Amino acid sequence: MTEPKTPVREGSLEAPTRHAVDWKNPIFYDEADLFNELERIYDICHGCRRCVSLCHAFPTLFDLVDESETMEVDGVAKQDYWKVVDQCYLCDLCYMTKCPYVPPHEWNLDFPHTMLRAKAVKFKKGEVSARDKLLSSTDIVGSLAGIPVVSGVVNLANRMGITRSVLQGVLGVHKNALLPEYHSNTAQKRLAKHQTTISPEATDQTSGQVAIFTTCYGNYNAPDIVDDMLAVFEHNDIGVTAVKKEVCCGMPKMELGDLNAVEQAKNSNIPALIKMIDEG
Repeated sequence: MTEPKTPVREGSLEAPTRHAVDWKNPIFYDEADLFNELERIYDICHGCRRCVSLCHAFPTLFDLVDESETMEVDGVAKQDYWKVVDQCYLCDLCYMTKCPYVPPHEWNLDFPHTMLRAKAVKFKKGEVSARDKLLSSTDIVGSLAGIPVVSGVVNLANRMGITRSVLQGVLGVHKNALLPEYHSNTAQKRLAKHQTTISPEATDQTSGQVAIFTTCYGNYNAPDIVDDMLAVFEHNDIGVTAVKKEVCCGMPKMELGDLNAVEQAKNSNIPALIKMIDEG
């Protein structure tokens, strides 16, 4: 007598299991293996379509399938697979909120991690524009554009139609896109000068102190947001300091597929954050 088969069940009925990205394994960058996995996942997504209301990656995929001769994934040209990859910005919403086939489901579907792998393969092949490399180097752009006097020139230029037309032609940044301003008086400089009057009081669950990781955007483009955060904390008698050593979180480089740059950012940020945690 044969044992009854374990019934296939929907995932997402419990917390999804997230497997680590094996990005240092040579097979990770094998394009043929990648395309086999993309085809497998695209076929599952095409049969479900629950994520159609999320980012544009899914409508792009479904349009490619519906407009193919077979109206199945096998009718989509492999080169068009990249069109789906380019529309994913790794928000993780499909994995965390929508997909019924994430691990521990046996289909082991992780759309964002597969898109990340595809972006990494594309980056390793050198198929990333100089524009994307530049715009994802937020620390460098922010530190240069945030130099006193330079920041004023950059902000003025970004408001001029002729400059924006040039920017659109050279870097592909649409002339009507909203661009953030740059500040020479960065959030990190403001936090370094700030003199707190708060005497933190520890509780059972907290030291009564926080360290603010300003991020590139908060530091160079929106320091007023950090000012407001500081005011809210101190209004509630919470002591505030800045993370002593901070570089880009690495997300722009991750979206580009430059995983080595992400690792470098991690290796710089994590020890500084752990040290501050250990200090309370």
